[in-house]
Amino acid sequence: MFPTTIGIPGRNLSLAAAVTAFTALAENGGLAPGGRCSPGDRDHAELVERVELDYRHVNPPGRSIGDWDTYDSELRTPDGDLVATLTGTGRILYQRSRDGHVMMYYRERLEFPDGTAQTAGWIDASEIIKGVAQRFPVVGTGGALSGTIGIRGFRPTPDNPHSRYESSLVLRSLPPGTTAPTSPEELDLLLTLLGALIGPQVNPEPESGRLEAPPVSTDLSSTTSAVRSHLA
Repeated sequence: MFPTTIGIPGRNLSLAAAVTAFTALAENGGLAPGGRCSPGDRDHAELVERVELDYRHVNPPGRSIGDWDTYDSELRTPDGDLVATLTGTGRILYQRSRDGHVMMYYRERLEFPDGTAQTAGWIDASEIIKGVAQRFPVVGTGGALSGTIGIRGFRPTPDNPHSRYESSLVLRSLPPGTTAPTSPEELDLLLTLLGALIGPQVNPEPESGRLEAPPVSTDLSSTTSAVRSHLA
């Protein structure tokens, strides 16, 4: 149950259809039943992700709010076939007050041989450093992947936690009649809605019953804009 509602002007039916399709995908563990039904569909339950990470500390050597990173990855099959390349960036925005977990917001762009996609979402950095898998929603943005949604899963390997991940990727076409995002704002909104279904609890309900907001200084809209500019 979500304790708040979000007003969505205009394209409510398309967004609702996308969220419904995504929910079915997420409830099936990220792997949709049946075979491929369009050129944009993808099923990769086991991928090897090699990461080149550039982490930037605000107050080295420890982690602190404001730290950010950029990275380039290659997603390959266990046999070594290239599936996609990825460029991403993220930033520590705050610590969750109920448990002190470090919360980071990320944005990524994927390049496939036949199309492009983007992801965005929160990571519980205190959990992923322990090897706990995280998930981002994926929205196709170009080529054969235009009009697709899906899930990207990943977790670091124990021996190489900063350079090698175990990853997965599934993409499915949007339901017939559903319109894909046509602007950066619509893409941001769709990724935010889908991310709320599979991401970590960012603003849990405290004992008062009211949502715990990030610090006032946190401006997610400017962070998203800055990330988008980096990936442009």
